[in-house]
Amino acid sequence: MIYEHLNGWFVPILASLTWASLIGLASFFLVYKTKLFDALNTCPLVPPFLALPAIMFAFLMGFMSTESWQNYSHGRAALINETAAIMRILNVPIEPEVFQTKSNTYIKSYLENVVNEEWLANNNESSSLKAQEALKNIEINIWQANAACAEGPGKLTSCSGSVATSALIKAVDDLQIARQERLSLGYQGTSRMKWLLGIMLGFISALSVVAVHKHNQKTGVIALILFCSSMWVTFSMVTLYINPYKWTQKLMPVPLISILETL
Repeated sequence: MIYEHLNGWFVPILASLTWASLIGLASFFLVYKTKLFDALNTCPLVPPFLALPAIMFAFLMGFMSTESWQNYSHGRAALINETAAIMRILNVPIEPEVFQTKSNTYIKSYLENVVNEEWLANNNESSSLKAQEALKNIEINIWQANAACAEGPGKLTSCSGSVATSALIKAVDDLQIARQERLSLGYQGTSRMKWLLGIMLGFISALSVVAVHKHNQKTGVIALILFCSSMWVTFSMVTLYINPYKWTQKLMPVPLISILETL
């Protein structure tokens, strides 16, 4: 949707208000200002009919709300896993020492590009080539340290053991998985069809509310206002949490910034 490309906590709320208003106006115009529903003057719909579309709309919004809460939980878990993986790489010693220095430099480069480019500048909607390159260099550096130990054990005073190397490679794999999960959650392009279907079902529900009150325009307007207001609140709740890296309750890379400040 268009609002996804804009920033500001108020954007989803205004976008939801716009859609709810358009749905309400379109429903009012079709029922009361056209002849499409004139047959209801003589053969009105029974009031319980409006419950069916409304229930289907409620179920759809429930599913989308669940997805929003899951996205937020997964985003928080990805941040924790990414932070833990970086801490493991920093805490497991890499020997010879020259490779430890290189590893810290690559980790610092990775964090700088993740925080400044991927997270703060792009809201995790696109990846940073520099961060990807730094992540690649971290893994290469581990293998180079292992190879140096294997080729010259007599010349080197200390070397990383196989357990340490395995732990480092596992930490790098976990870091890659956490980063990919974070970036996949940041890109929400696949949700557009869900929103279009939700808007269509909301329109059908609003239309049924007005159609049931075809015989009394004042009552129909009141019912329509109440329904569209509820629709606005529901849309706003979903849009505010559908992307864990934008809007009011967005996740911030505080743990990653804390690690970066120590390097």
